[in-house]
Amino acid sequence: MAKKSTTSRSLAPRKAVGKRQQALATLAAESDRQLDELIRRRLAMPIEQRMNFLRRRLPGGGSCL
Repeated sequence: MAKKSTTSRSLAPRKAVGKRQQALATLAAESDRQLDELIRRRLAMPIEQRMNFLRRRLPGGGSCL
């Protein structure tokens, strides 16, 4: 029967996994913060600038929604 070895090498990946999870959580929080900031900036714009993707140009120089 083989003995289980308890070396510091087996503990190292756990530390790395913990640091990786912490880094991923930090990145996710930053991403959420930036999304909130983007939404606030867009909502602060006038409605004409926010909704310009709905506007269709008509022949003759007009536009409609």
